[in-house]
Amino acid sequence: MTDDERTINEARKEILPFESWERLTDEPSAAFAAFCTFRDFGIERNIRKAIESKEKDETVREKRYRVWRNYAAKYRWSERAADYDRYIEGLKQTELRKTIEAQGEKHRAVTGKMLDVVKQKLDTMNPADLTQGTVTEWVQTAIKAEREAWQSADADCIGVSTSRNSANKQGEFNFVSDFQGL
Repeated sequence: MTDDERTINEARKEILPFESWERLTDEPSAAFAAFCTFRDFGIERNIRKAIESKEKDETVREKRYRVWRNYAAKYRWSERAADYDRYIEGLKQTELRKTIEAQGEKHRAVTGKMLDVVKQKLDTMNPADLTQGTVTEWVQTAIKAEREAWQSADADCIGVSTSRNSANKQGEFNFVSDFQGL
């Protein structure tokens, strides 16, 4: 490589984003193809497993192993594969965060509709028809639902799981018959 090519490559690295798992400028296509097989093998990757997944002939596997081992050292396969794993994990976390946010929006929309139905029912009911127990249960259920919605929204913002154990029954309503006819 000439001094001009080296200078251009160094400038390119500073200006353009480069991911280490992409083909290196001095990496032959055979080495990069081998790296891709190694990289795509997954978290339990090693050179032997990657070769065995592609080649059935034992003699060819042994020859290929020596070549790939040299490639791996020269072109920093382990480091590049780890960078790739971190990149893929970041993409997965981004997608998971989007899914959680979308679910939160759906839950808030459903809860809003449910509260509208409760409001309609309360507006049309004669307060004398309500027992103390019913009023208490409704207030407790409303407060619990509101708290859970806010806790879920707060957790969504910071990416925390809000799974509940089976002992907690989210949004359980015991007064369905009161809403018949709406």
